[in-house]
Amino acid sequence: MSISGWAHTAESWILTHVPGADWLVLFGAGMAVVGALLLAVWLLRIAIRAAGVLSNEGKARAARARKAPGFRILIAPPAGDRPVGKWLEGALSQFLPIFAFGAPFSLVSMGVLKGGLEAATIARARKRMATADADLFLWASRTGKGERGLELHGISRGGGLSAAEARLFTIALPGDRRLRNEDLARAAAYLLTKQLQPSLSDPQAFRAEKISQLALELDALLAGEPAISKTLRSEIEADFCAAGVRVAEELGDVTALDKVIVMRRKHLEAASDAADTGRVIQARLDLGRALIVRAEKRFDQNVVREAVAQLSLAVEGLRADPMILRAQSASDALFKAQSMIESRKRFSLNFGS
Repeated sequence: MSISGWAHTAESWILTHVPGADWLVLFGAGMAVVGALLLAVWLLRIAIRAAGVLSNEGKARAARARKAPGFRILIAPPAGDRPVGKWLEGALSQFLPIFAFGAPFSLVSMGVLKGGLEAATIARARKRMATADADLFLWASRTGKGERGLELHGISRGGGLSAAEARLFTIALPGDRRLRNEDLARAAAYLLTKQLQPSLSDPQAFRAEKISQLALELDALLAGEPAISKTLRSEIEADFCAAGVRVAEELGDVTALDKVIVMRRKHLEAASDAADTGRVIQARLDLGRALIVRAEKRFDQNVVREAVAQLSLAVEGLRADPMILRAQSASDALFKAQSMIESRKRFSLNFGS
């Protein structure tokens, strides 16, 4: 008997001998339809995902083929909120040239990258970065409307790193759309530019004239009171103060000096040495140097004493730094080795044959 004949016989027997069998047949047919629909949806999702992967791969290869000069930045919006991607592109287009001192750059829109900081997500980001030969890959995730409601994740090759070595970072911004104004865009652009050029935190890495321009821009940024966390604002304030001190020392421009002194004093009043050692030491250095420049312009013995006190505390803090201790240990060992060589030379000269 064929399979179809057996199935027809079995169906006839069930309909004849099993009460309500017609409903079972209808239920089975319905389940078959549901199963077929689920299978179709699953296959469609796989097809969409595959198309997305191919699309992103194509965009990355196209970006590499263009060989445009300057920074290459890949931007992936959060799932379900593409306006965030457009807002980020607009922020970088408007303000990155200012903070990067006119360096050329190109922005490449990518598909959504889900998973936040999961290992698989970061691996995919590194792969796309390598394919596009990009300097920065930025993706985002939404968590709500709070202070950290919009999290910008990224990997950066700033400082000459390879795609495999690219530095991972996260910048938390408010999730409320009403707060995405020009001031927040300016702050986000600066924080992202710092990922591309980490040396922005070190005023000695640029000419004093460029640092003077940066100080003016950071002053305007802070004056706008962007809706960022205290931690991010403290980071920007620290960069402004370091830039302001260098401009005052080398160019004699004391425009920002009073603001630097006020900011550093407030930071030291609110900060905890144990919780924020590095920034406390830097604040003391900035304040001490700023007070010395102020005293040079208008001598005040109390100002000089405060400068000496702050710099002394900074030096004491640096002496306890593990890196400084290791450097001192290496220096002592080097001095000991050199002393041994010199002693051997004197012995050879005095007693050698």
